Amino acid sequence: MTHPLPRLALPLAAACALLLAGCPLPQALPDYPSTGTITPPRIRSDLVTPVDTVVEVGPGCAAPPSVTLTASAAYDDTTKPFEARWFVDYLPDRPFQAHDQSRETVPVPLNGLDLVRPITPWAFQPYLYDPGADAAAQQAFRDGGGLHVVELVVSNGFAPDPGPAARPYRSPDANFETQVYRWVFRYVPGAACTFP
Repeated sequence: MTHPLPRLALPLAAACALLLAGCPLPQALPDYPSTGTITPPRIRSDLVTPVDTVVEVGPGCAAPPSVTLTASAAYDDTTKPFEARWFVDYLPDRPFQAHDQSRETVPVPLNGLDLVRPITPWAFQPYLYDPGADAAAQQAFRDGGGLHVVELVVSNGFAPDPGPAARPYRSPDANFETQVYRWVFRYVPGAACTFP
C-alpha cells in the first residue's frame, strides 16, 4: 500500500512554485555611467527687449544711439547661480571679438522659489563696435548697411577661461550646455536714433 504523502508532494511543490513566481526577487541593477548633460538655464524669449530680433538703427545719428537689452532666464535649480555673458560680433580667432563684453553671475532667488531670474540689463552702443581705422571708415560701414550681432549666452557651467580654442569664453564645461539668444542690429537710412 502506498502512502498518500508522496502523491501530495508533487501538487504541493507545483503550488509553491506558482506562489513564488508571483513574488519577484530583488535583482541587482546594472550601473551605467552618466552620459547626459546638465540642463542649462533657458532664456525666456517672451521676456526679452527689444522684442524684435532684428533692430534697425540710423546710420547718421547726431548722438551715438544706445539700446538697452533685457532678458530673464528660467532655471529649475533655485539653489545654484548661473552665469550670463554678452558677446558682440563673436569671432573665435579675434581676441576682442572672442572675449565677452560683459558678464555676471546671476544669484539664487532671495525667496528660494522663483524659477525665472532677471539678468542685469546691458546697454549696447552700436557705433562703438563699427569696424574701421578712422571715423570715415566707420561711417562708410554704417552707410553701407553694416550690421552687428549681439548674443546673450547663459550657462550653469562655463569652461574655465579662456576655454577651448574653437570657442573661447563661451564653451560649456564637461557635461554642461549653453543657451543663446541673438539680436541683429542693422544700419538702415531713416531708422531710429533713440530707443525706449
